[in-house]
Amino acid sequence: MLAYLEALCTALRRRDAARIAALLRHPLASALPGAVVDEARRIAVARPADPIAPIQTLRLYHQTAHLFGACDDPASRTRQSVLAGPGNERPRQMELDLSVGIAVA
Repeated sequence: MLAYLEALCTALRRRDAARIAALLRHPLASALPGAVVDEARRIAVARPADPIAPIQTLRLYHQTAHLFGACDDPASRTRQSVLAGPGNERPRQMELDLSVGIAVA
């Protein structure tokens, strides 16, 4: 799915109408949210001068990459570099201590 989304993002950024149409006919297109499909169709028929960016598609790609673990959260990297030292194991994620007071009536 990630490779499919990457191909779709590339086609949308290049405004390659034929490639966009082919990707929207692909079986994986059935898993796309409606906003992404609508955005792709708008970009496919837009004039080159129209200022349309594939925001929804790029957002979906980014979210999917995080779900698959293909990219790191910048906050995690910052914390890892601070906590990393000789002999210390790097934490996988940044953890926040959220002390919440609960009032019971």
